[in-house]
Amino acid sequence: MDMSQYYGLFVSEAREHLRKIGELTLLLEADPTDRPTVDALFRSAHSIKGMAASMSFAAIADLAHRMEDLMARIRNGLPVDTSLFDLLLAGADQIGAMIDDLERGGVGVADTAALMASMAAYSPLESPSAANAEVVSPSVASHSVEAKDSNSQQEPVVVSQTVRVRTELLDTFVNTTGELITVKHRLEMLAAERGGNHLKEALRDLGRHLRDLHDHVMTARLLPLSGVTERFPRMVRELSRGEGKEIAFTMQGVEIELDRSILDVLGDPLAHLLRNCVDHGIEPAAARLSAGKPTVGTLTLTVTRQKDQVEITVCDDGRGMDPEAICGAAVDKGGIDREMAAALSANEKLMLICHAGFSTASRVTEISGRGVGMDVVKNTLHSLGGTLSIASTPGRGSTFLLRLPLTVAIINVILVGVGQLTLAVPLTAVMRTADIRKDEVASIDGKDIFFLGGEEVPLVPLGDLLGIPWEQGRGEHLHAFIAEVRGERVGILVDRLLGHKEVFVKPLAKPLSLLPGINGATLLGDGQVVFILDILHSIDAAASQGAARG
Repeated sequence: MDMSQYYGLFVSEAREHLRKIGELTLLLEADPTDRPTVDALFRSAHSIKGMAASMSFAAIADLAHRMEDLMARIRNGLPVDTSLFDLLLAGADQIGAMIDDLERGGVGVADTAALMASMAAYSPLESPSAANAEVVSPSVASHSVEAKDSNSQQEPVVVSQTVRVRTELLDTFVNTTGELITVKHRLEMLAAERGGNHLKEALRDLGRHLRDLHDHVMTARLLPLSGVTERFPRMVRELSRGEGKEIAFTMQGVEIELDRSILDVLGDPLAHLLRNCVDHGIEPAAARLSAGKPTVGTLTLTVTRQKDQVEITVCDDGRGMDPEAICGAAVDKGGIDREMAAALSANEKLMLICHAGFSTASRVTEISGRGVGMDVVKNTLHSLGGTLSIASTPGRGSTFLLRLPLTVAIINVILVGVGQLTLAVPLTAVMRTADIRKDEVASIDGKDIFFLGGEEVPLVPLGDLLGIPWEQGRGEHLHAFIAEVRGERVGILVDRLLGHKEVFVKPLAKPLSLLPGINGATLLGDGQVVFILDILHSIDAAASQGAARG
């Protein structure tokens, strides 16, 4: 029988079982008494063995069989220790490498004799933790399965039907939906010029159906963040062991979904943050003990959804960061001068670690300390229309908060006018808009501010940031939108607030893509091209130019 037609199915299902083995192994390491995890590991190894045997991939089947035998011994009551988890992870890695070889046109064969011999000879070290590890007896486990089967007969079976769609096709759907939104804006302008209630009513119906189409298309592009984060528990485990540290790592909310285009570039920035927490943040056990902390450090990755934004928080309970030390290091390296440093807030000083090449590390390690990483995190987030903020307390730990839009293809923006230009600001970057009376503006140290809810908010003209002429507040009121910049609220002055609109974002080609503070462009109904602003990058670029002139 020709089995080649099942090759793709074998690869995808085998990789899914390998992913499960990696996750389950770490769960079992955290709780060696968890019998359901032991059973699930056995089933995944058994499934890979059966699929590989049916495809005549004997080397993969043999290694999976040896892993299955090992799990069978654990099911029968053999205690476990750290070497077991190393063997299981090594087995999963080796099978993954053999599948990689198959996909490259190889035969999927490797020298696994030593690894299989280690699995066959596995015997836990005699230690209290290993000797006392309780494993539920097979009879109890089978009883649980029977009870579950009995219940399942009383419940209706729901069959979920799915179909695989090429990502290129999904991209085409998004692009077409975006173009339809642009056409709708054009029709709305024509209707406003020529009138006609019937036309306006039809356009309202069109808008409603386009929103439904947009929602469904974007839902099809959404994928769970777990596709990116599934490798992190293994990564943290290996890094912490290499550093001789004990770290309890947990993840919550990773089932929340984001646009595939965001997930494609989010993995490396998150890995940078976690590596820095392991290497620089969390102290060795002896240092933690002397500081009155538990010897085991904690590292968490938490994901929540706030309307059309996703917030990802990475938090450790390590040594924390000293804003003054960071600022001093930046001055010593020539990143900023002492006068600028003195004017920075504590949050702004913490954000200096995101400058390219910045590092306070006294030594260079394989994990970090080469002055790269945090600038990559910040720049990647900004390219996606997201933001990064940092909070840290010396001796108590650090928290990194990443805010991201659900999607970057079709977004809601606020349109603003500056001089002769119309510009767009992503709604996710705007906290609120404000009309400010001129007598509400005060000047402190040469800088304009106003008070919002009792908080002092600096005012920054958008025209000055972009280096373009603006009307400089003609009339009795100033128009502004409030944005959060490095944890601080800032009022961005504009000449006109033109309302919000749903727009289709188009990427820019060089040289326009090199302009600082520009994330893309969109087309309005009248054919006008409108640039989409990245406020934080605009402020950074203006500050850099000011420093260069100074």
